[in-house]
Amino acid sequence: MMRGLRLSLSLAAVALSVSIGAQPLQMVTQLERIERPEGAPRTIEEAVARSRGRVRAQVVAIDLHDSEFIIPIAGNAAGGNGTYFRSDVVIANYRSAAQRIGVAWLQSGQNNVGAPLIYFNLPANTIVAQDDFVGIALGKSGLGAVAVYGVTASGLNDTDASLDGFSRIWTLQPGSAGSVSQNFDAISTTDSIGSLTAYVVGLKQSADFRSNVGIVNLDTAAHNWTVRSIATGAQSTINVPAMSVVQTAIANGSGSGSSGQTALTLNSDGFGFWWTAYGSSTDNRTGDGWVARAKQ
Repeated sequence: MMRGLRLSLSLAAVALSVSIGAQPLQMVTQLERIERPEGAPRTIEEAVARSRGRVRAQVVAIDLHDSEFIIPIAGNAAGGNGTYFRSDVVIANYRSAAQRIGVAWLQSGQNNVGAPLIYFNLPANTIVAQDDFVGIALGKSGLGAVAVYGVTASGLNDTDASLDGFSRIWTLQPGSAGSVSQNFDAISTTDSIGSLTAYVVGLKQSADFRSNVGIVNLDTAAHNWTVRSIATGAQSTINVPAMSVVQTAIANGSGSGSSGQTALTLNSDGFGFWWTAYGSSTDNRTGDGWVARAKQ
């Protein structure tokens, strides 16, 4: 049975690689903004409502392109000690046809139910690498999540869209011409659901390292999450407004041992809604950092 499964996955991978390689890809460095297609959702609330009940087609959990995704945190914002963070975002259209997308900015810490979607056109077989995506493409500042939806010419959710994304949030290192950064891959809009426990592993919290946890709430109501350290039992409660993201430091005493190793559990207070979360750790001396996605 396992041999048959491996063979099926191998054949699927070959078929996928052939379909991707059938058309040459190009790269551009600026998104083309367009008017909202007639009938397309005006707000993030409408976009999420249209995709409710969507089930990912994969029976076996492997990474494929999708018709919609989330970048869980991005920004154009001043940080501490002379830093300034920007997000360089990549959005890929793997179809051999132009693709319309709607993009929503979910400002951190506020209710974004009525947040408008901004529409762009991606040429066929094109990867768009947009520097300072939040500031230039969206005209926004601060921190937030980015939701991306494929739409048809008539404004419907485009289930044939073949999209992928990537983001690097970075700052110049104070006193240096070099930069430090953390990466955030595109995450499915149906990543985590309801009150099932999610786990984040690989973080550090000590005198030498600091860690944050970020939670994206895709429901039209605010929710609370209980975040608990598996290593020490230290915990905190995080409230996330409707259709928003909150990033905050993990509880004091979450790290264990001299290196401060820790892992987290996350539990929400509700059922039947989608969300996603992540943890990030940073070296206090160098600014080096890494990101770990929460998984149910």
